[in-house]
Amino acid sequence: MTRPSVSCLLLVILIGTSSGTDVGNSTKNEEPVRSATVLEDVPSTKDFIESSELAVVGFIQDPEAPEVQEFNKLVSKHQEWDYGISTSKEVLKHFKIEGNTVTLFRQVDNRRDDLILKDHPGINTEKLFRFLTVNELRMVTDYNAVTAIGLLNSKVQIHLLMFIDNGSKNQEEILKEFREAATELKGKVLFVKVNMDIKSNEKVMSYFQLKRSDLPRVVIFNSEDETKKILPAGPITATRLKDFCSGFLSGKSTEEESDKKEDKTEL
Repeated sequence: MTRPSVSCLLLVILIGTSSGTDVGNSTKNEEPVRSATVLEDVPSTKDFIESSELAVVGFIQDPEAPEVQEFNKLVSKHQEWDYGISTSKEVLKHFKIEGNTVTLFRQVDNRRDDLILKDHPGINTEKLFRFLTVNELRMVTDYNAVTAIGLLNSKVQIHLLMFIDNGSKNQEEILKEFREAATELKGKVLFVKVNMDIKSNEKVMSYFQLKRSDLPRVVIFNSEDETKKILPAGPITATRLKDFCSGFLSGKSTEEESDKKEDKTEL
């Protein structure tokens, strides 16, 4: 599928933000060390993948290879993902694996990303972590310089961005409504939370001509042709979000456009 070189939205962020500044290390040291789930056959592997929003599977053809140890370190050090591991010939054949491979399965856009380890000499835990964070998209994805890359690469080109401060009134209720709408529009729209407590995200907000006094506010954006619309101020509910997305997907005019026309008439 042909994609634009870089959308203006992502260009604004990727130029002005370094991944080391705001992304942070998401390692959860307080949690007990765990190991990957052993996947012995095709049915159990499919069940594992389908039961997780983000499933990471190590398909291992050569258990003695040094990169296997790096994968095990990844599992114990970075516990924010669901990990599986399989050495079953049946499983490897089913998933068309020809060498040691770490694969990320995403439910949000039904995408599979393979990292074939033999193609990356000197692969280590940090590089595996980078591969996962770059390709990590969830039902609601937190926006930063790293996840921006995954958003650009997704086959789902319609993104719904919610700009919000962590201390916003009714934040939990708003996020609950946002997640509900995201689940129902899976595969059609990517839902993105833009945390305005992260200074670099102000560049995204200014791209949409929003101010902090407008927050929380929702914008829909097409990463292919860069068309965008702002949800008019009002309650942020799952029903309203779904209607807004449906209108955008169908090319229907929005309240925002009507509001702007009225403003121009008054002037």
